[in-house]
This record gives sequence, structure tokens and C-alpha cells, in this order.
Amino acid sequence: METQTDEAQKVLVAAAAANSLTTTLNISFVSADEIDVDFNTMPGNQPNTYGNFIAIWQNSNAIPWNTEPLKTFPIPSNTQSGSASFTGLNVTNNSYIVGYAVGQVLNATGNIQKYGNVCSSAFIPAASSGEGVGTIFTPSISGINVGTTSVSFQFDLPDGLLPQTNGAWAAIWKGANPSFYSTAPLASIPISPDSSSGRAAFNNVSIGRGTTYTIAIFMSGYNAAGVSTQRAAACATSFTN
Repeated sequence: METQTDEAQKVLVAAAAANSLTTTLNISFVSADEIDVDFNTMPGNQPNTYGNFIAIWQNSNAIPWNTEPLKTFPIPSNTQSGSASFTGLNVTNNSYIVGYAVGQVLNATGNIQKYGNVCSSAFIPAASSGEGVGTIFTPSISGINVGTTSVSFQFDLPDGLLPQTNGAWAAIWKGANPSFYSTAPLASIPISPDSSSGRAAFNNVSIGRGTTYTIAIFMSGYNAAGVSTQRAAACATSFTN
């Protein structure tokens, strides 16, 4: 039987060996009427094919999940990284939040959030606030805990997101560099609890000693009855047991 100390050591070893990937937005230029951003997405992503886009809202530091943005920028190519420019704004008097969506606008039936594929954001405060460039948020997986037949982890997604409602899910593969978009995972689970952050777990999985595994989160596409859609990958972390 594993002691609490043994389990704590496993957490520390896994955390120390973790190698993380995520979807990022960075503000590259702000003027009185223009905001430019740079983005970098997951390896193997095809932003144009998978319907990735960047949206901008006049808002506080939170994505308004069912509100139409002021402007959107559909990613025009299938390159992993790039940039976008939003012009014709009034940045001096207003604050803005920019979000990167790793998939198309969702069909907002029931409580599904229309812009629930947005996984990263950049906040630009009003110039009158004196705050300068604001907060950058990127999704993450951390705090991996490896048991004999389970793996639990901490997930952090944008505030106000309802991941389970939107069909967000997590997958685990054997290996450090799986193809998130085409290789079938060892196991998959819906992201639960239905909150922007929390702990989730894969159960009934066999984790080999000295073996590397990768966990990834998809913002939508979960199918409890069949194969889930591997398109909207937001972040991933590899660890060695």
C-alpha cells in the first residue's frame, strides 16, 4: 500500500518532469484606435481548417461568452502561429478583451456558450485607468497525481467558462509527442466539474513505471457514445511516471 509520503513524492516527480504546451495571445501594439496581437497555438493545429479565430470585445477582464464581439479575425492559414490587427477602435476611452478560439462558434443551444472555444485571452485596460497593458491568460494543466490505476490533474481555463456544458474534454496518450489531432488516445473524459478550474481524473488506466504520457484538453467535441472530435486542442502537459 502506498503511503501519503509516497503519493506526495509521485506528485513532485511528475510535476518536475512535466513539459507543457498551451495556446497563447500576446499584445504587440496598442494605439488610440488599433490593437495588434500575436498568437501561438498547439503543435499540429490547422487554424484555418479547424475554424480558429480571434475576437475582440469592449469589456472588462472577462470573456462575455454569449455576446457578439466587436470584430473577429478568422485565421487565414494553417500555420501554428501568426498575428492579427484590430483597427477602428477607441482604445483611449474603453477597455477591451481579446480571445483566441481553437474552434468554430458553438451552437448555443441550452446553456452552451456560443464562444466556448475561446481558451486564451489578453486584456487591455482603458488608458484612463493608468494600468498599461493588462492580464494575459493561457489555459493550463498542472498538479498531476499518478496513482496505480488513475491519473488526476488540475485544469485552469478562462473565468466563467462552462467546460462540461460546452463539451470540453481531456485525453491521455502514451508518449511525449502524440498527434493531438489524429492519434486516438488511451482514454478520454469530459471536463468535470463544470467550472473554469478544478481537478479531473482518468480512472481505470494502466500507467507504466518510467513511461512518459501526455494529457491534453479540448475545448469542445466530446462524444460520450463514440469518438470525440480531436480539433479544439487548447493545452497539454507531458509527464514521466
